[in-house]
Amino acid sequence: MTGWINMQTRFLFAALAIAGNALAAEPADSGLQVVHVNGSVPGQTMAWRYGLLHKAQDVFGKHAAAQAPGAQLSFRLPRIDPAQEGNQVEIVLENKRVPLAMASPASFTLPGPDAVDDDDAMVVANKEFPKGSYLHPNVQVRSPGLAANVVRMGDLRLACAAQVAMAKAESLKFRFLLGTVGLFADLCGEMEITNMNAPAGRYDMVTIEDGERKLTLAKSDDKLPRLGEKSWSDDARIHYLSGEATAP
Repeated sequence: MTGWINMQTRFLFAALAIAGNALAAEPADSGLQVVHVNGSVPGQTMAWRYGLLHKAQDVFGKHAAAQAPGAQLSFRLPRIDPAQEGNQVEIVLENKRVPLAMASPASFTLPGPDAVDDDDAMVVANKEFPKGSYLHPNVQVRSPGLAANVVRMGDLRLACAAQVAMAKAESLKFRFLLGTVGLFADLCGEMEITNMNAPAGRYDMVTIEDGERKLTLAKSDDKLPRLGEKSWSDDARIHYLSGEATAP
């Protein structure tokens, strides 16, 4: 059974990649100076339809109050060093450009859901797509007050739901592939907790704390909890730990 679940998870990520690569947006006429780095594709500026990202924003808006109260939604540029400075993103409309706030050096936020009324507007970054990259931005949901090595279960669940909603909206091919293997009912439920928004940096162990309940597992453990396990509440905290940092 574990092997089948792992195969499902791998297929989900492959399907998400297909969705992103199948319908890459045409670069928009932006005023940003595009920065070319080694490993990127010259001329393929990172750009997405605003309506695509708005699908993720809509899911977040509907469920954040119950699942991740006070959390922030952001979008991380695909395969960009999380500490890389100088990244810029803007919305390009027919007659104006709207610079977007950066939540971190490599992630950006959208304005309120009613701030842009044109789904065909483009969200453009001053970077080119890396070769072989997953072209959609990575949805991140993060509650305030968490240490850098800690994530919250409800944040991960909501981020996954928003990511999948975005992928479904983009590609019929993605929807067809998921249907053929029976994953349509619950795309995120069988995903291991470490497969979604793991903090940057090296880690060896994962500790989950939920009230008085605590579970510590090695990163390599083949029985890591899934996002869909209801025995863990949305308030459960997942700590990513390095053996070197915890050694006496």
